[in-house]
Amino acid sequence: MHTLIGRLPIKTAQIALPLAFDRQFSFENYFSTQGDFVIESLSSLMRCEGESMIGLWGGADSGKTHLLNACAHFARQQAISFQLYDGLELLGCDPAIFQDLSTHRVLAVDNLDAVCGCREWEERFYQIINSSRDGELQFIYSLSDKPQDLDCRLADFKSRLSWGLLLQLQTTEESGIGDIIRFRACLLGINLSKEVIAYLLTHYSRRLSEQIKILRILDAASLTAQKKISVPMIKQALIKS
Repeated sequence: MHTLIGRLPIKTAQIALPLAFDRQFSFENYFSTQGDFVIESLSSLMRCEGESMIGLWGGADSGKTHLLNACAHFARQQAISFQLYDGLELLGCDPAIFQDLSTHRVLAVDNLDAVCGCREWEERFYQIINSSRDGELQFIYSLSDKPQDLDCRLADFKSRLSWGLLLQLQTTEESGIGDIIRFRACLLGINLSKEVIAYLLTHYSRRLSEQIKILRILDAASLTAQKKISVPMIKQALIKS
């Protein structure tokens, strides 16, 4: 089998092709107190050894998109047919065309709650969830809130979102951002000092996604200069960027 992952511009008359997954995300660099259970649940689903449907829900920077991209990375490694879509992009397409799932072993949709309020898309995913329940495919999706609080037009779609394993992802507390930055830096072979981490969290956005972007810039700067990351280097590298 082969992994199907790609991306083309959307046309209203046709379905969006799958998203190209972001290779920077993997199960190995996912850091969370509940990480082992979440990763094992997702990998078991893709091996057809566990749940047939898993929903991930949580606020910004809770790791939903990271995990869906990590699933794509895992699928490519294991030669599993995998399709990843974004609910926001699907809204610009005709739901009637999104019917032939015969090539999908695992279907994943990020931001599935974006289709809430569109009856045609709710009906389409209602059918997809039924197919997953019947063992025809494995389904993974993410939401920004728990299903009970979503504003859906179709009650049956709303209720079916709770059929499988529903996992709440905790938004990273500020006290834990430093630990995640240190963890991600170690994976890159970088040892960040307490002074450097304190400087980053004091002078730049404390949103995890922004800190990870900064870490990538600093990693490139450190490799170019062949120097250890320090506060002076941070000032110089981030002014240039």
